[in-house]
Amino acid sequence: MLGSDVPILVKGDTGDGRPAHESTFAEELRRRLVKELEDDGRVASGTTLGAIAQQYEDSEGFGPSLLRATAERILSSQEFDPSPVHDMLAQLPFSLILTTTQDQLFAHALERAGKYPTVHRYHMRGDKRDNPEFDAPATPATPVVFHLFGTADQPSSLVLSENDVLDFLIRIVSERPPLPHSLLKALKRDGQSFLFVGSGISRWDLRVLLKVLLRALELNRTPAIAAEPLRSLQQSDRNEMVLFYQRGTRVELEDEEIPVFLGKVRQRLETEGGYIQQSAPQFGTRLRVFISYAREDQDLAARVYDRLQKASFEPWFDQESLHGGDDWDQRIKTDLESSHFVLVLYTPTFCRKTDSYVNTEVALAVERSLRVRGSFLIPLRVGSIDDRDRVEALRKFDEMELRESDFDEDIGKVISNLKREYQRRIR
Repeated sequence: MLGSDVPILVKGDTGDGRPAHESTFAEELRRRLVKELEDDGRVASGTTLGAIAQQYEDSEGFGPSLLRATAERILSSQEFDPSPVHDMLAQLPFSLILTTTQDQLFAHALERAGKYPTVHRYHMRGDKRDNPEFDAPATPATPVVFHLFGTADQPSSLVLSENDVLDFLIRIVSERPPLPHSLLKALKRDGQSFLFVGSGISRWDLRVLLKVLLRALELNRTPAIAAEPLRSLQQSDRNEMVLFYQRGTRVELEDEEIPVFLGKVRQRLETEGGYIQQSAPQFGTRLRVFISYAREDQDLAARVYDRLQKASFEPWFDQESLHGGDDWDQRIKTDLESSHFVLVLYTPTFCRKTDSYVNTEVALAVERSLRVRGSFLIPLRVGSIDDRDRVEALRKFDEMELRESDFDEDIGKVISNLKREYQRRIR
């Protein structure tokens, strides 16, 4: 579980004259809110983001809507990069990450580590439709990142001010709206433990928040480690905090700098033989993807099939999915009908297939697309296709590019798009 004290990298030359440096999103947002208040002639009070956000929300001429809009603008900016802590965490074999941060930097770190994260969030002001169940597996290669405090793509979901935090705790405990059952099921699996990083546990308000979450999510019996340097605290304060967590919870405090602790975790993992693949905790069924292609493009189709499999999809590829004795026509119709998506390898060779079974597949997919909410049939354009040669039935569908020279980058975008589209479909 990541907290708001996880560092980020602030790029240099962002307009305020500061060189590149480490900070946190909470600090960057607090600083911007303070500046806006002071520019309006107000004296900013409070040292935490929650306190400053509350003042901003309560001040005449500002308010909650402007607060969330300001947060959305900062969270969506290109001024920040993942930090070494993000990169170290991304290399470790976590399959589920809960976070109270609202930026997407950890998801970006996972992607540049060669993983395919799925991102979800809790919307405390929404209902069940705004907090859908997951329908994707979680493995270290395809981890789930769940934002407890909302995300910038839905500003109304953001938890920012002190009142927001209180409302969040009330809604979590009262289950109005409830967290997705699929998330709770994954959290309560036997034999797992939790690592809390950057949770700010030395602050009383975040200390209470963490303990309430542990109890609300029924994780108080689950062993956990909280990594955070505590040397700045007096020994009496440190002892009091340790006792606070040991009463009713099983949280052990690791008094070390986060990078040092993560380095030890990685070293121990390597010493003990690395990550051993186990059955993935399923949040639902694996997404089924039908691959339609011209026979001459079967090598490329095989590469797409392989990457989808590694991303924990259930791809359909006739070289792998059809067996001796199968009724070809009926099996393809049945499998296409049960698929969540159809990918068409839209190549010049494909366009030249005027009399081929692949045209039947496309016709069936086009017909099915009329009955599916959102995207279903996605042409993957490979190479240059003259407008005269385009397949008329595919003109109305949004294409994605699949360059053989940049295959890894493009197929990664396709995989992310499929996950995102499916989440939209089930909301």
